[in-house]
Amino acid sequence: MKAKYKEIIGWLFLASLLLTVVLWGGRLWSTARLYLGPKTEVQLYVPAPGGGLDVVAVKVPSGQLNAETLWRRLQSVSQDGRPTLLPPGTSLLDARQEGTTLVISLSGDLVRGQHLGSNQETALVYSIVNTMAQLPGIQAVQILVEGRVVESLADHVDLTAPLEPDYTLVAAD
Repeated sequence: MKAKYKEIIGWLFLASLLLTVVLWGGRLWSTARLYLGPKTEVQLYVPAPGGGLDVVAVKVPSGQLNAETLWRRLQSVSQDGRPTLLPPGTSLLDARQEGTTLVISLSGDLVRGQHLGSNQETALVYSIVNTMAQLPGIQAVQILVEGRVVESLADHVDLTAPLEPDYTLVAAD
């Protein structure tokens, strides 16, 4: 008799497993497709230890190539044991395209407590600009802080107008 109960319990377990797969299958498939689908390689520009910018190539799911994804990837690379000028609490508040310009609004954490020299400010600003300018149709990036135009982050780089990427800042290997 015990064998019969074990067999029934086994079949119930398999039925519940099958039901779980059916119910969650759609979600699992869409998640798998996200990670297994086509990817686009982008370059993340991060401040180099000796000045300038280092380039880190990453792959991003093609359907997620947007400002928010690039921002998250830039933050994760900047905080992955590398020297960073990007304050950890800085968040992307808004991103919108105006013609060929991407206007991004970053939280005030970007400027709070920062004491940047001219080379550091240049590296930080162009880390953001060069990375974001890779989005389709974008030729320049306007950086706002808390939704407002600021003159600069530390009095060295003019942020009152959109900036075009500057790839001459990439550190030589």
